Amino acid sequence: MLRAIRFILNLFSKRHGIVAFVFFLLLGLMMHRAPTVTRESIVSAALGTVFYPAQMVISSLNAYRSVVSENEQLKEENAKLRQETYYASEGLQELARLHTLVRFDDKWDYPIVTARVVGHNPGRFLTTIIINRGTSHGVKENMPVFSMDGLVGKVTKAALTHSRVQLLVDPNLKLSVLERRTRVVGFLESVDGHLLSAQIPTHAGVQVGDTLITSGLGGIFPKGIPVGTVKEIRSADLEVMRMMDVAPFQVFSKLEEVFVMEKEPEWIIQELLDE
Repeated sequence: MLRAIRFILNLFSKRHGIVAFVFFLLLGLMMHRAPTVTRESIVSAALGTVFYPAQMVISSLNAYRSVVSENEQLKEENAKLRQETYYASEGLQELARLHTLVRFDDKWDYPIVTARVVGHNPGRFLTTIIINRGTSHGVKENMPVFSMDGLVGKVTKAALTHSRVQLLVDPNLKLSVLERRTRVVGFLESVDGHLLSAQIPTHAGVQVGDTLITSGLGGIFPKGIPVGTVKEIRSADLEVMRMMDVAPFQVFSKLEEVFVMEKEPEWIIQELLDE
């Protein structure tokens, strides 16, 4: 077909008018005498030949648009799959953390409320957090708060659906601790909202690397919650005492979920707290 078109154009370009006239005259006579089916076939073939380039362009454009649309759809599906994979990974990590929590249920005879951290204080040092559980979930003031890594702090204010938790590094929180190896009791606090230190008797024999846990004294925290390890031992103002720098097990800036132990202070301690 393309050769036929080039031949016709060549006739006109070289101004072979007579040849062209004779060609179309013969073509007209043939079309006139030819059967209807033959005429329709010739016309259809001619039109198809003339419009073939335009059809090719349109077809190519449609194919390009189809590819672009399919590519956009695949990008959207890929983004959704990535998001679903992320959520699934987060869900598996949370499930693993909750499975670990089962061990705590066997250790203490208190119900445990799972909570998510939803806020914290805006100060220079992180000393308080907000959790999404309150009195409607059984959370009350002075209940211990911990994570899988160790002690977090205690509830200081409980609203209907949210609560404020005072962290272990808050200078206002005082804690009685027990060194696991020597069984000596010390007094732990934070002096700057960042570092933890504890006082122990000089003769206790505590060494760097020893583990501190809650002693159970004071009535708020049960005995045995991991607190941290002894990082350094130095002299105190009194010769009979030593100061310990303590590295907490809990990384407070990375808290996502915490567990509130539904343990209320003993009545004697509660009377002292109310005074």
